[in-house]
Amino acid sequence: MGFRNHWAYWTSQYIGFYEYLLMAEGLGATPLPVLNNGVTCQFAGHQYIAPLETKADRDRFYSIFVKDALDFIEFCNGGTDTEWGARRAQMGHPDPFNLKYLGIGNENQGPEFWERFDIMYKAIKAAHPEIVIVSTAGSADAGREFDANMSEIDAKYPDTIVDEHYYKGDDWFYSHGDRYEPGKVRGKDGNTYDRAKPTRVFVGEFANNRANNAYSSAMAEAAYWLSKWNSNLIWFDNRGMWRSCNYWYQQLFSVAGDRAFSMSPAMNGDAVDERIYSSPTIDTKTGEIFIKMVNAEAVDKIFTVQTGTGLTYEATLEFVSSHDTSIKNQGDQNYYSSHPDYAAPASFGGPGAAERPGLREMAFRFGRQVKYNEPVVPHTKALGTVKGSFDFTLPENAIAILRLKPVR
Repeated sequence: MGFRNHWAYWTSQYIGFYEYLLMAEGLGATPLPVLNNGVTCQFAGHQYIAPLETKADRDRFYSIFVKDALDFIEFCNGGTDTEWGARRAQMGHPDPFNLKYLGIGNENQGPEFWERFDIMYKAIKAAHPEIVIVSTAGSADAGREFDANMSEIDAKYPDTIVDEHYYKGDDWFYSHGDRYEPGKVRGKDGNTYDRAKPTRVFVGEFANNRANNAYSSAMAEAAYWLSKWNSNLIWFDNRGMWRSCNYWYQQLFSVAGDRAFSMSPAMNGDAVDERIYSSPTIDTKTGEIFIKMVNAEAVDKIFTVQTGTGLTYEATLEFVSSHDTSIKNQGDQNYYSSHPDYAAPASFGGPGAAERPGLREMAFRFGRQVKYNEPVVPHTKALGTVKGSFDFTLPENAIAILRLKPVR
């Protein structure tokens, strides 16, 4: 059983905050729960704003929204001698979850939201100054709503992390790789993304949602990274699961060092190659170098790398690539599996699937093997032992990470 939620798709309610916290703990991930402050997501309409006009209204607001937030933090971090810490222990988790971040609101704006945000912000910081609160920039990357929210945050809540959301197309991602460079202006007040200031950014939602997970959208997103509901990371239904092209570049780019360093730009003859995007990092403990790259052009390119360290490395290139940038790992799927035109098509392991290239056996599900087609998958190419200067080929339309592991 379930119900159609605020965003008009089905939710089962089979997972709550406790399961979410357990999942994050199991993954070694940092949880970021987001709580309601009495104002629904205004971008989606269906607005509800909790009243504050009378004392009874304010008392009710406190008991429903403020106390709920304080109780939740106690559930996450409180000792077993507290009310909610004891309940956590009774549920099987006596150790605290050590919650650090808490979001208030989602894609909100306007005086009604910020009035209620302020009440919750002050109550939480007074009781738990160690909790980092995540605020919201709204539902877009710029414009009146973004400007107004950033003005409010800069004036009153500079110690929050700002949750930015935006859904764009190829051109935007290719042309905005410098969005968060120091000195870049954000908002109407002339403030910048200056890392010396306390305000930080968390990009909670972003996607290239113009191409329904076509490979071209993955290249553009990946190029932007280096700086759908039809933009799902993973597609699934009762027949199987398909990892989108966008999933694979994020998996590649999830591996990196802990310190960035400067690198000369990729050259095309005597000029900088404007269709190559790159970002180098190094693991300061192991010395391994990671160079993330996107070749946004349908041409294989040969590069010369000069390490300049005098060390010997084992070089490996991990990449995804496709000559056809309109290809989608999920094929034509953009409907629930019950849609009459999309019942077990050949591209998803139905009749004729064996005739399609790239079919792979990927998983077992409910006691049966699930077969599905993912034409875009990662490849690994060993480049051998290198020292000083070496050449390698970056395939056409490639999203790649060059890994240089020191040979001891």
